[in-house]
Amino acid sequence: MNESFAENTKISLKSGAVGLIGAITLGIVMLSPAMTIYGNFGPTFLAAGKASPLVFFWALIATLPTAISYALLSRIYPSSGSAATWVAKTGMKRVARWAGWMVFFYYVTNFIIQPITLGVFLNDTLRDLGLHFNLVTYVLGVLLCGTWPAWIAYRGIRPSIHGALAFLLFEAVIVIALCLTVFIAAPLQGAHFSLEGFHTSASPSGMHGLFQALIFGMLSFCGFDVISTLGEESKMPKKLIPQATFIALSLFGFLMIAGIWVLTYAASPEQLKTIADSGGMPVGEIARMFWGRWAILVPFTAISASLGIAIATAIGASRVLHSMAERGDAPAGFSKLNPRYQVPWNAMHLIFAIGMFAAIFTALFLGPYQTMVWWGTTSTFFAMLTYLTVNSANLILFRHEILKSPIKFILHGLIPMIGLSLDGYILVNSFFIELWNQGWATGQSVIVFDLLCAILGITLALRTKTT
Repeated sequence: MNESFAENTKISLKSGAVGLIGAITLGIVMLSPAMTIYGNFGPTFLAAGKASPLVFFWALIATLPTAISYALLSRIYPSSGSAATWVAKTGMKRVARWAGWMVFFYYVTNFIIQPITLGVFLNDTLRDLGLHFNLVTYVLGVLLCGTWPAWIAYRGIRPSIHGALAFLLFEAVIVIALCLTVFIAAPLQGAHFSLEGFHTSASPSGMHGLFQALIFGMLSFCGFDVISTLGEESKMPKKLIPQATFIALSLFGFLMIAGIWVLTYAASPEQLKTIADSGGMPVGEIARMFWGRWAILVPFTAISASLGIAIATAIGASRVLHSMAERGDAPAGFSKLNPRYQVPWNAMHLIFAIGMFAAIFTALFLGPYQTMVWWGTTSTFFAMLTYLTVNSANLILFRHEILKSPIKFILHGLIPMIGLSLDGYILVNSFFIELWNQGWATGQSVIVFDLLCAILGITLALRTKTT
């Protein structure tokens, strides 16, 4: 990777390289069906019981206001800088610089999660196979997640989309196959499918349990926004980006709601609760119940999902940093593109280096599994800040249009206000309340780190000269 670089005046991001299918692929890869079901089904079921599918339906509906804001802004101002570019359009240059760093932290911390996850599931796979595993094998998993996606992503946006699609198809096939197996086999074991999971009465803790679980449901839909970073590399971006955003959310939402509904009937509520209470992965136990030794495919799909998300987050983070550097909000070196592949190699060097270092360094202190939890909650903090800035940009940029017609009032007034309220609620309840009560290791330390990064973003924004 020692090829010479050219200035951005000579080359640019590969315009028109991504079509509708490619953009949808990137969005669903980032959302990740496998990781959502594996990671969020357990805590959601603990809180809401058989009403878990209702929680995911509510979460999809609650995500739509922010998705609409993304679509509206992408339709008029398509840009790889997404939120930072849109805030800059409001005239608040320093706030835009801060927003840009928050978006970058969002994607880069999400990237960090992927080598950690691959290392954790690689060790789980080795354990299930009766083979030796330790910190060394975890590190090997981390390095695999750094080198394989890098080999794909460095070669351009088209190979990146194709690689992400391959990983997505593998995880989707396994997840759908498991759900279909439960749907067919569970009635033979006495299960009776019904629509009770879509009624509030199915929650053993009532509305309290539903709202507690809604936090996990909402977090499952974080990631669709990566589609907006393709604004300069997609065909007809003003039309394609909004379409891809809603199609990706709809497909993912349907799969998750249906899948969660089926899995709630895979075993008795008592069995599933016992597994989740013990810290186990309910989906893993369900796979062992229905597939026996073929349950080994579950950690394999998690590994595949990590590789796909690593590509998607590397694309998102590198495009945001590239866009910031072009505007003078980040070091100029990150604005340079590889002349052959037309991708921001310098930005990608930084992202992959941070990912490998953070995944290994933090695991030495917290252990691999707790490290995965720590970075997961950290990334979600920056996701909520990003969504708050996007909804604010929608509200401010079109403030003069709000009273011109009822539809404009809904699109540019009511919808972003709903988005701000929901994102703010999750930010406060998920972090400044729930995490603070979890102790220092995986709770309070996350809050301190997130706030320090937010302050760092403010410092960088203030130190940059306005233009």
